[in-house]
Amino acid sequence: MPGFAVIQFTQDQMRALTGVSSETVRHWRKTIPYLATKTGKAARFSFADLVGLAVTHELVNSLGVHIGTISGGVDTLFRLLEESAAPVLEGGIAIITPTAASVCDSGSWGIDPSASPTLAIPLNPLISRLQQHVLPVAPSPSQTSLPFPPEAVRSRA
Repeated sequence: MPGFAVIQFTQDQMRALTGVSSETVRHWRKTIPYLATKTGKAARFSFADLVGLAVTHELVNSLGVHIGTISGGVDTLFRLLEESAAPVLEGGIAIITPTAASVCDSGSWGIDPSASPTLAIPLNPLISRLQQHVLPVAPSPSQTSLPFPPEAVRSRA
């Protein structure tokens, strides 16, 4: 039985889905070893890569963290996400330190007070946003369907 084909996204699709500019990705490739392997026009990104890029984007843009400060933790996060299945990620929280990362269930995560500074990013909002872009859900009709079909009416004018 053949294996499942994994959906791969191009660089343009990755930028459109995550909101990360091409200049930013080029800079991140210099500091994150995992992304250094995704070079050239033929670079392809998995859904897990998109989640990793979305988390990194949140860290840099929302929290103002310099990518060089947490490059080791972000690299570890990309490798963890690559090994994880998508359903495992839903409801998870990415825990990132300057040198390490983990993905924990939202109900069972805790931070060791003696650990180095830690950042926590919930994955559900990011995954939902990516899924809505990839698989948009059609809005439900605001009008209920009629119990009888409409008929054309002619006037005698």
